[in-house]
Amino acid sequence: MSSWRKVKGLFWQSGEPEQSGAEELSDAEFQELLSSQHAVPEGPVVPVDPSTVPITGHAGAISIDFQSDYDAVGIPNTDEVEQLERFLGGLDANLPQASKLAAAKAFLNAVGKSVDDVLRDAERKIERVRAIRAGHEGSTQQALAAEQAEIEQLNQAIEEKRSRMQALSGDLEGVRHACLIEESRLQAAHVFFGQASGKVSSQGS
Repeated sequence: MSSWRKVKGLFWQSGEPEQSGAEELSDAEFQELLSSQHAVPEGPVVPVDPSTVPITGHAGAISIDFQSDYDAVGIPNTDEVEQLERFLGGLDANLPQASKLAAAKAFLNAVGKSVDDVLRDAERKIERVRAIRAGHEGSTQQALAAEQAEIEQLNQAIEEKRSRMQALSGDLEGVRHACLIEESRLQAAHVFFGQASGKVSSQGS
């Protein structure tokens, strides 16, 4: 089971039947989650400098060490969300949502935490995650724009080279044409005077 499906099973029940084989969070599922009554709404964020985020891997296999990032920016290392996730992971997966909520409140009370602690922890981390995403969106758009500008410059240079090649080819054809006319004139004279002298050209014989 993917991390999304696992978390979805622990925290959120949409009322829709699970689809077997679906391992990735779809855009529709994410929008459904955001439209839930208690979801943190989208809002303005201050983009994060991408170079400060612990990212490894490459396209298709990107990994972000979010916990290290949270620690680096001073988000309190309370881990309420993570503690609750671990606790709920040990419960019967078939428990009704109401039972999970009751168990979660009892757990938080036992460890000296409150529901508000969990909410604040999640909100701080969501804000940071969105800032990371915004930072990378901005830097990527800038990089893509720079690459596109370079492509346009290269295309312009290619068109200039093609125009130059066409001009060179045109010049060559002009030279060939002029030489053909001149050689034709001289050949005609040579043939005429050759006939008058009775001489036969020895070239090629």
